[in-house]
Amino acid sequence: MHWLAIHLPKLPLEVYPGALASSLPLAVGLDPGGEPILLCNASAQGRGVRPGLAAGAARALAADLRILLRRPEAERAALERLAAWCIRFTPQVSLAPPAGLVLDVAASLRLFGGGEAIRAAVETGVMGLGYGCTCCLAPTAGGALILAEQGQGGVIAGRAALRSALAALPVSALDLDRRGRDDLAAMGLRRLADLLRLPRAGLAARLGPGLVRQLGRLLGDEPDPRPAFAPPDGYAGQLELPAEVPDAGGLVFACRRLVEELCGYLLGRQAGVQRLEWRLSHADLPDTAFVLGASTPGRDPAVWLALLRERLGRLTLPAPVRALTLMARDVRPLLPGPLDLLPELAQTIAPDSGLLDRLRARLGEGAVRGLQALPDHRPERAWRWCLPGEAGLWQGRADRPLWLLPEPRPLDVRGQRPWYGGPLDLGTERERIETGWWDGLEVARDYFVATTDGGARLWIYRDRHGRRGWFLHGVFG
Repeated sequence: MHWLAIHLPKLPLEVYPGALASSLPLAVGLDPGGEPILLCNASAQGRGVRPGLAAGAARALAADLRILLRRPEAERAALERLAAWCIRFTPQVSLAPPAGLVLDVAASLRLFGGGEAIRAAVETGVMGLGYGCTCCLAPTAGGALILAEQGQGGVIAGRAALRSALAALPVSALDLDRRGRDDLAAMGLRRLADLLRLPRAGLAARLGPGLVRQLGRLLGDEPDPRPAFAPPDGYAGQLELPAEVPDAGGLVFACRRLVEELCGYLLGRQAGVQRLEWRLSHADLPDTAFVLGASTPGRDPAVWLALLRERLGRLTLPAPVRALTLMARDVRPLLPGPLDLLPELAQTIAPDSGLLDRLRARLGEGAVRGLQALPDHRPERAWRWCLPGEAGLWQGRADRPLWLLPEPRPLDVRGQRPWYGGPLDLGTERERIETGWWDGLEVARDYFVATTDGGARLWIYRDRHGRRGWFLHGVFG
């Protein structure tokens, strides 16, 4: 009881986000011009459209029916992104195209609280991504998958229960060609129970060894190796919208699936990202591209979605959007942090780490900046603007003020003493700076921490060149 199968019966329509819940009648076909309907949403079903109906007959029932082209490459890409998301539950994930996944969860049962708990967690998560699914946990990979494909979810405990569940299935559930199905029908075999009662040697002689091996794998009598899915080094997801979206705010729903898939992939890899690259595709214009950044790497979908809403809220689209692309290239490992002795207290006094990110998303990248110290004695050249949270190699000096004037301001001098609304007390300590001769910006100054009559502390200097004037350069807090 350690194989969990996920079957996505409506994947051809679900690769178009929002298509199932759309109020417009939508369907999927191999050829929108004449091939039969493969799948349709509830709105189309309400008009009488059904799978298998010819395209012309379907349009006769619903004149505004839109038949979307089936995109097998998009279905495969969706399966792979979902497989990367499932790594949060187990590293042993296998693709079962065209619409299934199989997870070896033997080592994860205790971690997630048992078979039913992990099955429910996977099912809830997959449905939260916008996919309808059936999840079945069974002792064999093939058994779990064929039961899920037949719409039978739940937990099958033990091989005896698995044999009983498989026996009730129709023989059409097996992976057989048309000739094999015709042979079974001619022999009067309707259900797997009919096959399981027959001797294996006679089945192999009459219908070929392939059918016997398939039954053996389903029951666990023969090995059924499943190649493990290898997640990519980075994330790249693309969604084509069922209808063009003219407003940037209306893209959040479709973007949410990509963000959730990305964060599930990051959780499985114990990693985070600091930059998300978005590309919005238009029909006849170049793509609209922007980068969403954070001060620290993370993988919380709620945080990224909040930043995305802020960014889309101030984005003006040049044309309606027909497709979305999300890329996260720089995936970084996230090490677990230390646990707080009093976590409730830590939450009440912890700063809002996402405030700077939200401000940058709302106001723009250049509106919020950080400061970084540089190894230069000249105060005006000992710092630079940087991204918020960017680490530096140098520490600022506590004996210098944080607030420097844009340009040093000349001070009045009365009786050889500098004035600033009154005489300044210079104290006894000075800092002499003579440097910069190599780059043409030479300075020679004596700095003092001066105090006004009101107690304000100023950072002033006397120029050792020229007229030896006094200047105000900074103010202490």
